Amino acid sequence: MTAALHALSAPALVLPAYVPSGNECALFEHAWRHQLPVLLKGPTGCGKTRFVAHMAARLGLPLHTVACHDDLTAADLTGRYLLRGGDTVWTDGPLTRAVREGGVCYLDEVVEARKDVTVVLHPLTDDRRILPLERTCEELVAPKSFMLSITLRSKPLSLASSLSTKSRWQTVSTPSAANKSTNAGFAGLAWMKSRS
Repeated sequence: MTAALHALSAPALVLPAYVPSGNECALFEHAWRHQLPVLLKGPTGCGKTRFVAHMAARLGLPLHTVACHDDLTAADLTGRYLLRGGDTVWTDGPLTRAVREGGVCYLDEVVEARKDVTVVLHPLTDDRRILPLERTCEELVAPKSFMLSITLRSKPLSLASSLSTKSRWQTVSTPSAANKSTNAGFAGLAWMKSRS
């Protein structure tokens, strides 16, 4: 009787609601298994953020979300020294926390951020999967459980030119939102081309 009551009181895994419009869930899982960064594109309100939250929960990974804007700097993502009780201490930013702890680092509308942000992302999106922290003299190697996911509203070429990663991203189209009344759907899912 006690075991049955305990089983009933155990919290069930609750996934954020998401209705797939194609094979985007399988593609995201493939990218995660192969340690590839993911780019989602689509108009505002089409479900990109919900999808990333759903997939992070589905994979059992913590989600580190950053809403990018034109004042977002690399230090906002990586971290900075702060005064705390008369001492100067390093405080990790959300990207550094995600690399240290594993999980999905989700940068929403990354093209809105300053250019120094994109430079920080380069070594995480290629086969090195590292995050150099000049201020702490560290070079963090991303664990297998780390995934970088970014979104944008515009076409991938605008992102590619700002990230200098035109050759790194490949787009896979998903079914049109017009074909699904239950989910707005997003226009595409992309990931870095296979590493050799």
